[in-house]
Amino acid sequence: MQPESAIQPALDIRDLRIEARTAQGMLPIVRAATLRIDPGEVVGIVGESGSGKTTLIRSVVGLLDRNVRVADGTIGVHGQEVMSVDRNRTAAIRGKQVGFVFQDSTRSLNPLLKVRTQMKEVLDRHRPELSKAETQAVMEEVLQRMLINDVPRVLGAYPHELSGGMCQRIAIAIALVADPALLLADECTTALDVTTQAEVVALLRELVSGSSVGLAFVTHDLALAADLCDRIAVMRQGEIVELRPTAELLADPHAQYTRDLLAAVPAWAELAPSEDATTIAPVPDLPDAPDAEPDQEPAA
Repeated sequence: MQPESAIQPALDIRDLRIEARTAQGMLPIVRAATLRIDPGEVVGIVGESGSGKTTLIRSVVGLLDRNVRVADGTIGVHGQEVMSVDRNRTAAIRGKQVGFVFQDSTRSLNPLLKVRTQMKEVLDRHRPELSKAETQAVMEEVLQRMLINDVPRVLGAYPHELSGGMCQRIAIAIALVADPALLLADECTTALDVTTQAEVVALLRELVSGSSVGLAFVTHDLALAADLCDRIAVMRQGEIVELRPTAELLADPHAQYTRDLLAAVPAWAELAPSEDATTIAPVPDLPDAPDAEPDQEPAA
């Protein structure tokens, strides 16, 4: 087994600071965040809306709002520095080395194009060496990995002809089809019903386990992260207040904010009530909040 220092991380964020330009001046959105995700590892990024978790992972692929900038720190993907104050190579790795799955698959899937066309566009751009037959084989293989049985029908369908859960599987397939080193999932189960949500989470776990892909799973649902993630990073007002293996964090949370989040989950609160739990204070409103949808979706 290789020592940790010899493992090339899928994602390596170091001392990242992100600021937003507002009418009141420059406001910090992410404060000195450091996060490493190794191949085959799932790391959850948990926090309330406005905590900076979405801004953190969107910075990896350069999808920050126009009024938001990286002020300090670095981002590395699979051993390459892709973002710093004076460097931005995110466009070069977006879609090829990093796949992104959005909360709402209807925004990331083109309603006017069949699934086959959308997947082929990604492969034509990022894996142009593939022949026509190889392209078809890769598309079929990745859909089978999504546990889709009727692959020919799905490839020939438009998004509106498929269920919400199926569309989210397609979105994940498109994010994975170019064989990236890193997958970023931003609240990708929020719009799904509970049963479909559980199926997608189990699918993500199966896809990452034993593979070379690292997964950052952004969610406001701590219970959902506990089911999926090897480690969990808890964010509060732009800071990672705790980052630990999931079982350790749940059994003995160090940060008061983490204890408050656990106390807010009824099942856990009954099993291990927090005597010093407090009502979670609301996150201050931020003008032109960076956690809002960006001006553009990522290119394939």
